[in-house]
Amino acid sequence: MSLFQNPIAPQRDPQGRILKAATLTPAMEVTPADVYQLITCNEPLHLATLQVRNAADIRAAKASLLPYVTPCGVFTRRNCRSLLKTSGLVVVDIDHLDSLQEAEQMRRTLFDDPFLCPVLCFVSPGGRGVKAFVPYRQEHAADAAQNAAESMYWAMNYVEMAYGGDTQDKPTGKGVDTSGQGHRACLFPVP
Repeated sequence: MSLFQNPIAPQRDPQGRILKAATLTPAMEVTPADVYQLITCNEPLHLATLQVRNAADIRAAKASLLPYVTPCGVFTRRNCRSLLKTSGLVVVDIDHLDSLQEAEQMRRTLFDDPFLCPVLCFVSPGGRGVKAFVPYRQEHAADAAQNAAESMYWAMNYVEMAYGGDTQDKPTGKGVDTSGQGHRACLFPVP
């Protein structure tokens, strides 16, 4: 995975002038174990996450305050064409849960799932979502990008079917986020 320092989006002043450009090149390559250590042991990251969760505009706060990783692989720049190598991981992203407690419960449920076998699950920075880094088989794949995309599709559909509940009772947006690309970036939170 590639680790990028914040911000994920340009920071602008009230007139729209860029104060700080988005970070487009990675700081370093990291493993899931490195990410776990950063999430659980980094006090500045913990404080930044609390700041995000208490912000009036959570989306803007997390984009400006938190570092991020690309779980699907190592990149030279932050775009799909700059993929150097795949990691064998895809991201399942669940959004708009009702509470931090529901997110914590879903994190545990996904981590314990015997079919997904994620290497890492964490509550999203805003406290109402979960990200799971799910391994997939890379051997014998003629097209690595296609294999990753199909594996992500499988993992997302599995989670939606296994844990999505009744779609008629589900609020708009709650559940698996299928809007992103296979190479999505994940902002760091604290556990």
